[in-house]
Amino acid sequence: MLNHAAVEYDPQDAPLPRQACARYGISFTPKPNTALAAFSRSWFGYAGGGSTLHAFSGAGLSTHGGAKVPAMPGSYPGLHAMLKAPFALRPGKGPDALRSRLKSFAKRRKPVATGPLTLTREGRYLVLRAEQVDPALDWLAAQCVSGFDGFADDRQPVQPNERDVRTLNPYQRLLLESFGDANVMSEFRFCLRLTGPMEPAQIEQVAEALAPVLEHICSEGIEIDALSLLGDPGGRSPLRLLKRYPLGG
Repeated sequence: MLNHAAVEYDPQDAPLPRQACARYGISFTPKPNTALAAFSRSWFGYAGGGSTLHAFSGAGLSTHGGAKVPAMPGSYPGLHAMLKAPFALRPGKGPDALRSRLKSFAKRRKPVATGPLTLTREGRYLVLRAEQVDPALDWLAAQCVSGFDGFADDRQPVQPNERDVRTLNPYQRLLLESFGDANVMSEFRFCLRLTGPMEPAQIEQVAEALAPVLEHICSEGIEIDALSLLGDPGGRSPLRLLKRYPLGG
């Protein structure tokens, strides 16, 4: 079931798009030629900036009688862990400066292993989440937020999902208003979101179907080996993977 998608795309040395991007974001995306990347391609039907097709989800759930898994909302249609929410560049900050800063930022930081992952529910979503809190991983995420906040134009407020906002506590709402993401700083928990919003019973059904597929990935964990720059060339949504910048050079 993990062979539905096209040939894997590695943007490591690909030329960056010439068009200006309306928004940029910083995330972890799977390293090419890994089990996680193979799962991502099959689950989302996504390769090299393509659209979200959920190629694997339909086949994976057909024998369980489940309804179609809802598409994952958000800015990027592939498996990723958001570290710096999408932002518009503030006046005086150009894309070349952002890319240069991210390259040097990544070179000065070491890869971090997540340790074992667990397939679990987070609100209305199904996610892969690190079982144990790792200070090194939390610190890397916090540095991504604070280290690039000076590039973000704070005059353009985020447009969050109203239903999701109602589940946030006052502190999380403050983080959302300040950084465009409620799951940052002390609220950060590394996770990879797999689905759109679902009811609890459907989450359990999808988790049951995916558990044997993800067993090895969950037990081994993954390595955060690079920071990925996302962007929407020409202002087209959703964001696409522009380049992966290896941690430690």
